[in-house]
Amino acid sequence: MPNSQPHSSTVESLSRGIIKSKRNATEYIILLVGETGTGKTSLLSLLANTLAGRSPRDYHLVHDPKNEAGGGNKHSQTNTAKIYEFYSTNGIRVRILDTPGLADTRGIQQDERHKVSIATTIENNITSVNAVIILANGTVPRLRVATDYALSALSAIFPRSLANNIGLLFTNVSSPLSWNFDQNSLPDVLRSSDNQFLMDNPVAMWKKLEEMRQTGTFSEKVLMQLDSAVQDGYKKALEVLADILNWLDGLTPQATKEIYTLYQQSQQIDQSIDNALSRVAQLADMKKQLETVISSVEGAKHTMKQFQNFKRITTLNTWVQSPTYGHNILYCSLDFALDPSALFFCGVMTGGICNKCGHSYLDHRHYNAEWTQQTETQTQVDADAERKYKDAENNKAKQEQLKIAVNGEISRLDKELDSLLILVGNLSQSYAKLSLSGSFAGQVRKSVRLIETNLEAMRNSKADPKSIEKMERSLENMKEKLRIIEAAGTKSRSYLIENTNYEI
Repeated sequence: MPNSQPHSSTVESLSRGIIKSKRNATEYIILLVGETGTGKTSLLSLLANTLAGRSPRDYHLVHDPKNEAGGGNKHSQTNTAKIYEFYSTNGIRVRILDTPGLADTRGIQQDERHKVSIATTIENNITSVNAVIILANGTVPRLRVATDYALSALSAIFPRSLANNIGLLFTNVSSPLSWNFDQNSLPDVLRSSDNQFLMDNPVAMWKKLEEMRQTGTFSEKVLMQLDSAVQDGYKKALEVLADILNWLDGLTPQATKEIYTLYQQSQQIDQSIDNALSRVAQLADMKKQLETVISSVEGAKHTMKQFQNFKRITTLNTWVQSPTYGHNILYCSLDFALDPSALFFCGVMTGGICNKCGHSYLDHRHYNAEWTQQTETQTQVDADAERKYKDAENNKAKQEQLKIAVNGEISRLDKELDSLLILVGNLSQSYAKLSLSGSFAGQVRKSVRLIETNLEAMRNSKADPKSIEKMERSLENMKEKLRIIEAAGTKSRSYLIENTNYEI
């Protein structure tokens, strides 16, 4: 049965695997999280061996080989979130959720899969938690980009109710004198001496010692010196474990329901962002199509103007005979067959000569008509020019109709995008009220920084072009996501249009 004495864990009690609780606790539940390579698996081994009352000379590693990913220390060695259960020698159960390391160099998509695993495992197996312990490399003076991203990603799925239940364990720190860490690089919630711990895990030293023993190339004296160093490290580690367990014992357990709720909200935001990006892309296509339509309309107008004179109208003045009520004696040079001899004795003739015009009677006729001058128009049509004009006219009409349709589609997409930006903004505000990170945009910015850092490293190491191209696409996608969130924050579609790579 658990020890009911109201006192704290010590090095001496932990050396025998005994946890002491002031509150008579029977169980502790811990979420173990951190950047890839900070030593979560080694810490599990330390806890398991310590609670079993084993010293380094009797250590054995605790891990699930089936849950190991392999692939180098920059990849998360843990495939999925997994719950481990250990019992102290006095019967206190310690449940630890070992999570996949974030900032995995396989990409943000891999981290998203890790977060799904973490959220789902918590939802299905853990209703409350005593503490979240975040591991960070204590050998660096500031949070690295990857660590900063990992902390941001973790803070994003933790609710504000967990703020007082989060501890930070700096690993690989043999002495506080060798720890030179800038507290200002930490999120505000982690800047407290009460929840920060330093440790140099003896499991790593023990593993190294065992490897050296197996080679058979080191003297017994050297091995004894190393064994002594491991024992010293073990005692220091027990001091840190005692501090952690006593801190843990003073915390109020927190429900985990909001963790899954936050995860679902983040998924909803991501989905809305993807929808908004889709609308942006469609708007870009529509506006390019509109430019093409406008260009076609202008081209048709130019063609119509060029061939608008396919009809040519010619005006001619001609003489024609117009009917009259009386007789008219006319001069006409045409060779008519009528006999003009009857006109010899006409009153206008003198000796067969016309008194008006001086022509012979033989050149005159006697009709009820007179010669008059009339204006006559003739229309000449260029068939080829007419065809080109009418084709352009028809094309212009079609393009004008298409222009109306495209403008209507643009208007619809604009309204949808506005609605999506408002939705993303509202969801982000709701998320910020619950999330420990307080800002969805801040998390995405750190994702951008991480991808930029990884991309630079790939370029410097002369990685293969396809991998670099894939990382470049990932970076651009994340930047587009950030632009959507920032536009949603201002609820301004114009901001998005002005700051997007799409030409819309």
